[in-house]
Parts: sequence; C-alpha cells; structure tokens
Amino acid sequence: MELTGTHSVPGSRDRVFAALCDPEILLRCIPVLEEIDRLSPTDYAARVRASVGPLKARFAGRLTLEPEDAPRHYRLLAQGSGGLAGAVKGEARVTLEEADGRTHLTYRLSVALGGAVGRLAAGLVQGKTDRVIAAFFDRFAIEIGESAEPRDEMPQSG
Repeated sequence: MELTGTHSVPGSRDRVFAALCDPEILLRCIPVLEEIDRLSPTDYAARVRASVGPLKARFAGRLTLEPEDAPRHYRLLAQGSGGLAGAVKGEARVTLEEADGRTHLTYRLSVALGGAVGRLAAGLVQGKTDRVIAAFFDRFAIEIGESAEPRDEMPQSG
C-alpha cells in the first residue's frame, strides 16, 4: 500500500520537527497509539491498537527515525507484530518546507501488511489509514498551537 499527502501546520520547521520527535506529543496526536517510549534520539518502541473491519489487534513494534537532512527531510522506518493478526512494515519519507509561519509536510508512505491484516480487503485498510492520518494532522496542528486549517489534500493511494 502506498500513500502520499501534503499537510500544512502552524509553526516553524524546527518547531514542527521537534514536535514530530516528541513521544508525548505523538501519543496525544496519533489516535491508534497506546504507548511510545524513546529508546535513543532516533529509536522508539511503540504499541498500537488497531481495528479494521471485524479485526481488532494490538501491534508492538519499533520505529527508527533517520534524519537524512533534518529538519528538512527525514525517513521513518517502522515494523511491528500483532501476533495472529499479522505483521506490518513501513517506510515514510517526509519533507518539511517552511513558508509564512507554517510548515508544509509532504510524505510518501509505503506499508506492507502480512497475516490476517494483509488478507483484509485493501479498501478497508486504506480507508482506516486515511482516517488515522487525517486525525493525526488535525490533532497535531492543534497541539502545536493553532486550530487546524483545512488539509491541503487528502492522502492518496498509489
């Protein structure tokens, strides 16, 4: 599954990037995130609760932030297991551009699903992912200081 999107949030690029690396902010902004712990400046352990159609599962995994040109560009690698529900592996490439007191985030997300999650209709998984991403950016914009503005574009599958 491939997703791309662009969102605009208030604040400078440095401030937005710092907030994106803050486990407490992420916990408040990502609707499916149950816990997250920073293991090092670039590594995190996380637990996610997800429900897609009839499937409800908890996934435990690791996130690694690769700051290729932080805070302008970074790569996020994720992998997790949900036991019988399956496994997930993903990579996100994010670009942050600052303009007029706002930061525009452009992302490309690639996700591979296995097990029961992978067997579910792609439309169910895609729809749920789109809703989680939209909710994250709405909450994130509010979290860092201003009310959310309309999203530049909705996530698109590719």
